[in-house]
Amino acid sequence: MIGLLLLFTYAYALLVAGIVFAIVWGMNRPRRKTLGVSLGLGGPGDPADLGLEAQEATFNLSDGTSSPGWVVAGDRPQGLVAVVVHGHRDSRFGALYRAEMLKPHVRATVVFDLPGHGDAAAPRCLMGRREADDVHAVVDGLPSALADAGVVLLGYSMGATIAVKAAAQRPGRFVGVVACAPYRRWDGGLRGQMRKHRLPAFPAVSLAGALLRLIPGLGETPGFDRAADAARVPCPLLVLHGDADIICALDDGRAIAEAAPRGELVVIPGGQHNQLLGAGYETMHAGLARFFATV
Repeated sequence: MIGLLLLFTYAYALLVAGIVFAIVWGMNRPRRKTLGVSLGLGGPGDPADLGLEAQEATFNLSDGTSSPGWVVAGDRPQGLVAVVVHGHRDSRFGALYRAEMLKPHVRATVVFDLPGHGDAAAPRCLMGRREADDVHAVVDGLPSALADAGVVLLGYSMGATIAVKAAAQRPGRFVGVVACAPYRRWDGGLRGQMRKHRLPAFPAVSLAGALLRLIPGLGETPGFDRAADAARVPCPLLVLHGDADIICALDDGRAIAEAAPRGELVVIPGGQHNQLLGAGYETMHAGLARFFATV
């Protein structure tokens, strides 16, 4: 009997260790959404697939590595410039949908691949530990004709948390931030993914957090609060969050919007984590129109 209990204990420990390894590995090395993957998922392979006009560009990230992207033309020649920060396991190809969403409101939209994503040369994603610096590097490298127009950051999920962090690091650098489906703390989206796939969050998530604290180079150290970061963002901050989002809780988006000095929350009826564009379309664009009129 004792031997059987030990066997079950070892098996459970191995299962938990495997889940922890999969969590940390998946954070650092997500499946790259390259051209073939995007096309295989029915997504765009080029801006023209969405009726967008764009120029190819190569951006330098904070570590000196390169990242491909596009500068997508908008409908407002005298408008602002948006820089899109995509989410985990996404890339510049998925970011093209955000450029389509922003087209009526901006002069141009910049999309690029974060480290460890798409065709970026950097091999690993660090879940926001250095990606905010990469956003600054991309913005600082823009031609003056674009940068001087005023820059708005738009981030999605992980990209939303990075955008808020970047704006908090350099108050006054950006004229506005749009955070789509953000999470407030490091494990917010992770626990949502675990629930979605019916995997046990305890004790694997806590152990993964302990590992990240022990080896900070694996990702952003747990303990951050994006609501606290939002409180240091002086420019208008718009949070777009679906009320059917099971990955990142609506309460996270609400807390971030309420903490920002000039925050606004727009709740998208029926909006899910990856389907804000297909739900409450008029509500979303009304919120964007108010936001760009403000900035």
